[in-house]
Amino acid sequence: MSNGVHIAVMTEEVIEHLRPHANGRYVDATLGAGTHTEALLEASAPGGSVLSLDVDPAALKRAGERFRAFGGRWKGVEANFRNIARVARENGFDHCDGILFDLGFSSDELADPGKGLSFTVNGPLDMRLGPSANEDGLTAAEIVNGWSRDELEEIIRMYGEERYARKIADAIVRARQHARLIGTFDLASVIRSAVPRSYERGRIHPATRTFQALRIAVNDELNALREAIDGARSVLKPGGRIAVISFHSLEDRIVKQAFREATDLTRITKKPLVPSQQEIESNPRSRSAKLRVAERVSSRT
Repeated sequence: MSNGVHIAVMTEEVIEHLRPHANGRYVDATLGAGTHTEALLEASAPGGSVLSLDVDPAALKRAGERFRAFGGRWKGVEANFRNIARVARENGFDHCDGILFDLGFSSDELADPGKGLSFTVNGPLDMRLGPSANEDGLTAAEIVNGWSRDELEEIIRMYGEERYARKIADAIVRARQHARLIGTFDLASVIRSAVPRSYERGRIHPATRTFQALRIAVNDELNALREAIDGARSVLKPGGRIAVISFHSLEDRIVKQAFREATDLTRITKKPLVPSQQEIESNPRSRSAKLRVAERVSSRT
């Protein structure tokens, strides 16, 4: 990773396991910067088509310009991937040949101060991934300034798997008694003050897990993922494949369980695939990625 340019993760492995072919129909449920969508379009030439979903209108606008040369082979829709079944059917992608979920975030999203996803870029404590990210308009600011100490501790511990959840929740409550927390730098500073100094010498920033927890809560990401996998199964034709790239244990656990319990899927990857050492060296953000792939084998029961 350099100069903030987004590098998609495990693109070669995705193409190898989804096996795009000419005239096939594919869904990229997480458009992002568009690299995986482009790879699917190229691998399914000359007649394959790709439907891309994203909750961020800016991502879709960029993709519209990028994929203009592909003409009618590409279509983008602003939608939460939890609604993948409905969106696929409405756009002629039911009985599709392959579906991809890349649950990571592009550099554009992380660098956008308006989203407030990163503790390295100052912005409002929003954390919604886009207008379609949730239905109630919940923001991270509402959580950190309005939820109780116990509620804060619960989501930080559960969604962030943060061992200092209680200390961080206490620090947030104390800080907001003096002034409302409105920016990402404000929250990151409070978190840093709450954890031992030894945390600073670790591999990740002290705010990483708390920011993850808040983002998951704001966007209802884990429930959305469960619904998305179930919806994807319903629009895959027999022989079609679903691939999911996850980046933390909570996501991977959901994918693993869903693939194992689905009677109409067979697991292609018994254990998750991980990036090569070469990819990790060229793109350090890929180091936590895990790719699981399953194939539709029958009608749903």
